[in-house]
Amino acid sequence: MTIPPLRLYLTLSGGASLGAFEAGAAAALALAMRQLDAEEGQDATIDAVGGASAGALVGFFTAHALLNGIDPVELLRETWVDDVDLPLLLSTDSRSLLSFDRLRERLPKTLGSAAERADADRRQRRPIALHVQLTGLRGLSYPIPGLRRDSPIPGVTYADWGRFELRSGGGVEQMLEPEGRSPLDFALASAASPGGFAPQLLDRRPDLDGYRSRGIEGLPQSGRLWYTDGGLLGSEPLGRVLAAGRAVHGSGEDATEVHLLIDPRSEDASTERWSDPEAPPTWQQGASRALAILSEQSLFDDLRRIEKQNRRIEWARRLGGELAGELSSEAVDALARFVAEREGERGIASEERDPGALVHRALCELAGLVGKERIAIDVISPELLEGELGEDVGSLLAGEFMGDFGGFLDRGLRESDFALGYESSLAWLRAGLAECGIAQDLRERTIAFVEDRRRHRLEDVGEGGARLADLSLSERLQLVRLAAHATRVLAAGAIDLRTRIPDVLGRALRRTRDRLRG
Repeated sequence: MTIPPLRLYLTLSGGASLGAFEAGAAAALALAMRQLDAEEGQDATIDAVGGASAGALVGFFTAHALLNGIDPVELLRETWVDDVDLPLLLSTDSRSLLSFDRLRERLPKTLGSAAERADADRRQRRPIALHVQLTGLRGLSYPIPGLRRDSPIPGVTYADWGRFELRSGGGVEQMLEPEGRSPLDFALASAASPGGFAPQLLDRRPDLDGYRSRGIEGLPQSGRLWYTDGGLLGSEPLGRVLAAGRAVHGSGEDATEVHLLIDPRSEDASTERWSDPEAPPTWQQGASRALAILSEQSLFDDLRRIEKQNRRIEWARRLGGELAGELSSEAVDALARFVAEREGERGIASEERDPGALVHRALCELAGLVGKERIAIDVISPELLEGELGEDVGSLLAGEFMGDFGGFLDRGLRESDFALGYESSLAWLRAGLAECGIAQDLRERTIAFVEDRRRHRLEDVGEGGARLADLSLSERLQLVRLAAHATRVLAAGAIDLRTRIPDVLGRALRRTRDRLRG
């Protein structure tokens, strides 16, 4: 029996240093898909990767590793465990607390070195769609038809994104060029958390026609826009990753498609921590929780939307089959005209006459399901380990404190979260590959291969539930240096404000004087 191709779509949430968890999870998945495809003869690829904030960077490295035959475990460990720490990210000027400048300088060498160890025979041949979520600081305006058709309501969105089609063997160049609008530039802009990073400038001039085709108005003449953390306003994050993949690969292929959300958080939403009147949260705890909720809400809203869409597609298919035999020839003619008109509006010539297909297509038109197909969805998180570990999975993350920045203080914390992500994907592979129809012998060999490639077992490196009190003296000194730099940044901002106030007041007084004279 021929097993259909397996196509994965990956959406990665944000989380600052918790990107180490996502990196471990993505590394295990990428390794499994490569093993199935290159060694086991099973057509298996990752067709699209997308995310926001830390997830955008993890997606960037995952796609690069797959398309260029680079070991995903080595590259993702190097970029998320070994190299990214607070000293590297600490800004050297008074514009912001943290900066990507040194990371940006280091990455060409890191990616180039990894390419030297690559195996061209293990490249993924199918291209990968990379989707990067962004939050724009300049709103994008568009008209919304209202009661008065001649006076539409002005709408504004700050949710934006970038899409890239990455080719097999594209090398470092397709990730780092062109300057100002490369995949790396977009990923870093998405990762620029307002908690520490200054906004990032992107060149959107090649995208202006696309904006206008979507009804966006008032675009800047420069074509350049400032962006911050893409996880703040995720708009249908999973749906847009799926759309990016379909734009590259199309739809309708006879394949098993699975959309996986990689999410490091596993805290029970109903925990008493946030409803105990005797334990009021601190300002820092409340702020950290609020920022986490922003991205979590959009992710799970989108999961629910896709699940509902899957059900509607199935309902339309079943209803079409059940009603087909009840239709008169006149009803079939009317349905055929309706479908032909609707498809003609999209430039498609329709001559469909099968009653069941006509009912199905008419229902899809009315329900907004045209071009939609069912896609299985699932989540990879620490909760998958609940049956394997006899402890509270909510305490397994190591770098979650300090608003998810804690992991940047200590390599051991990042190693712990990387191992946790790797084990979480292994747990999914043990059950998920069977659900995808992969033969048992292929599953067993693939899972054994991924298990053998793990660098550390979680029980050997796990530091879940770490707190500030657990940091070493040298790590606490890093915080002292960060606090000292924060003082300089705030002082510089106050000086800038004092110098600008007279100018602002002067302009206001002049405008008032001119109005009085008029």
